[in-house]
Amino acid sequence: MSSKIGNSNNSDQHSRLQGRSAATRVTVKPVRLVQNFTSLSLVVIFLATLILSMVLTQNARTVLMQKNQDYAALIANNLNHQVFWQYVYPTVKQFGRINLYNEAEFDLLDSVVRHTLHGFNVDVVNIYNEENQVLYSFDPDLIGKKVTLGREYNMALKDVSSSKLMQTGSGWGIWLGRPESTILKTYSPFCIRHPETEEMIKIYGVFEIGIDLSNDYRTIFNFQLMVVGVSATVMLLLFLVLRFYVGRGEDFLLQRAEERLKLEEQLSRAERLASLGEMAAGVSHEIRNPLGIIRSSAELLGKRYDGPNRQLLEVIIEESTRLNDIITDFLNFARPTEPRFQECSVAGVLGKNLAFLAPRLNQDGYHVEQEAPSDLPMVWADPNLLYQSFLNILINAMQAMPAGGTVHVKTRIQGEKLSVSFTDEGKGVTDEAMKKIWNPFFTTKERGTGLGLCVVRNIIEAHGGSVTIENSEDKGACVRVELPIGTRDGNDSDS
Repeated sequence: MSSKIGNSNNSDQHSRLQGRSAATRVTVKPVRLVQNFTSLSLVVIFLATLILSMVLTQNARTVLMQKNQDYAALIANNLNHQVFWQYVYPTVKQFGRINLYNEAEFDLLDSVVRHTLHGFNVDVVNIYNEENQVLYSFDPDLIGKKVTLGREYNMALKDVSSSKLMQTGSGWGIWLGRPESTILKTYSPFCIRHPETEEMIKIYGVFEIGIDLSNDYRTIFNFQLMVVGVSATVMLLLFLVLRFYVGRGEDFLLQRAEERLKLEEQLSRAERLASLGEMAAGVSHEIRNPLGIIRSSAELLGKRYDGPNRQLLEVIIEESTRLNDIITDFLNFARPTEPRFQECSVAGVLGKNLAFLAPRLNQDGYHVEQEAPSDLPMVWADPNLLYQSFLNILINAMQAMPAGGTVHVKTRIQGEKLSVSFTDEGKGVTDEAMKKIWNPFFTTKERGTGLGLCVVRNIIEAHGGSVTIENSEDKGACVRVELPIGTRDGNDSDS
């Protein structure tokens, strides 16, 4: 029967643990969703900010390109006008033809070009004839050479101005908008036009004008970095603030969930104890009386019979006593006795315990060392229940040392409480057993109900105290009982 009850208890405990875990998951699930939403929102907003910064910077580059193309076209038209009227026309009129190999003519053209472009941000000026030959350049080494030109040059020969962007640097730098250099080259026709209609009369060549946009591109890139950096900083601060408040909310919900689960466990435990009490009461009435008759009959026969089967009578008496103790544990656990409070000496109760255990202590090699101050105060308690509690603890300590040993009993005052610790020299309690040690019917011994410590805790808590178990630093386990110090005047509520 006890085996079935133990299995049922383990199954109930497993179910409670599963229910506890599931309830915690359900409680925390909304918080996890908020955390995930916060993290996802941070990523989405940051990506949106990055895309927005890229769109803004690309738009800025487009506006910059359009502005500089118009700017270069205006410069090219002005340069075409000035070169024709201040250089071509006077030179042809005076000499009949143009010869740039003549130093005076080249100096005149160079003067016209530089004066026309003075104050403008122009770094490259090349003038080509219709045969791809450089007639004039800011770079003297190019003058007179034929170069290969592309589509923009051919379009300019057809009286169509166009531009192209020349960038140098690494592929990543160009892709990210941070090239080493950026030059906008504009190709415009070098021609003569009708003064009134601006209609092209004849094309003599092509102007190539280069404007350095490197600083402008660096400014745009730095602006993009600033936008991304500021956005990332703001998003990070917002994320940290949200995570802080979400974390506090999670802690609060977890705390509330733990409290609710503890209340549910206490309620479940109370219901199970009530059922167990009813069962134990019914069983005790049915078993205890016949068991008493069996034991007393065996004792009576043992006094009168001295034959070879006397040992069987001793076994009957021993097993009847053990079964009676089991029934007593059930009754004490299921129907705890109400304490009858009175002024009580803890030292006196311990003395009675040791006097009762003295024969077994001497026979089995046990020794009890007591340490207590001489002026221990009285406590308001039931001496019989304290006796029962201390006796269970001492017996457990002795059972933890099958080969004998020393039990250290230390009594001391801790604030408003009296602390009594029982330390054995056994192997201690394993971590797994420590988690279940207060569970009813849990025991590590082959013979036992697993209710002894539960009964002890019920008695001590009924006195307003507490009992804890831990492994000692050296070896063995330590059971510590704490009882409130007081007399009848300070414990009227208990009386």
